[in-house]
Amino acid sequence: MAALLAIDALDSDEQADAELRFGTFPAGIVDVAASLAESTETPPPDHLKADTLAKARARRAPGPAADGVEPCSVAEAFDRTVAEFAALLSGLSEHEWGAHAHEEHGAVRDIVAHLIGVERFCAAWLDPSAPPPVDPSVEHVASTRPVVASLADATGADLARLWHEAALAVAAAARIADRDRRVTFHDITASVDGLLVMRTFELWAHGMDIAYATNRALPVLDDERMAMLARRLMKSIPNALAYRRTIAPGRTARFVLTGPAGGTYSVSLDPREKAGEPSVTIIADAFDLCRVAARRLRPAELDATIEGDRALAELVLAGVDAFARD
Repeated sequence: MAALLAIDALDSDEQADAELRFGTFPAGIVDVAASLAESTETPPPDHLKADTLAKARARRAPGPAADGVEPCSVAEAFDRTVAEFAALLSGLSEHEWGAHAHEEHGAVRDIVAHLIGVERFCAAWLDPSAPPPVDPSVEHVASTRPVVASLADATGADLARLWHEAALAVAAAARIADRDRRVTFHDITASVDGLLVMRTFELWAHGMDIAYATNRALPVLDDERMAMLARRLMKSIPNALAYRRTIAPGRTARFVLTGPAGGTYSVSLDPREKAGEPSVTIIADAFDLCRVAARRLRPAELDATIEGDRALAELVLAGVDAFARD
């Protein structure tokens, strides 16, 4: 403690305590001690990092931060996102409904018309007695073009109302559905909760599109929703790589997600295998990684620290958006 005090290496609270115990050092002694410390500094042994990580993992397995945010339910996340998206639409002027907002869809009004079609499809997918509402082979954007064309003359207010009614119908159908029942979402099969996660991602993504197009602040989901999306994203990565046919058998990635919704996760890069020792560690903000998963931030733009196999990290980050639908 005295040595650390001499080289000014203590936090303020520790320094105050040490000074009570040892007194203060004259400035000259501090300068000399600092010079000696610099001249005798040596790099840590090669095994120190691995040993420290092994001991840390033995004390607490990877997972959400011990003092982190508790995620809300999938259904609650969808409900909150529907309410926020409806509020966004209610504030648009008729001129803003015509603003260009998406490369494939076009204007804000076209995005909302597309979402009306998607919500109608989802209501049918959630009804076990309903026939498939659309051919699974038809691409997501293309599947709703007939609905978009049929609403070409609708006002912005009408589009907002029709979308909100359809989204509320989806939420109601999900509340009474078997949460584990498998449903088809275009060419993807998922549980009811899995479908709602993808829909929450899509609404959030299009909320960002509309915000950009109309010079509004980006929608930032609350910490409970971000925690839910981040955890679901971590679970989905092995299957996302399988969907993209880019699995890496025998390899594991460790994600260290920062921010209130963060945590540490070891993720197998092959859905047939359990996670092992990581070949790469990816450190990034949970919010930004979810933006990558929503295709609203390119992997190359992600502010991430990568330790280990960089090529493997690039492969993994390129696959996190596999289940995003625009």
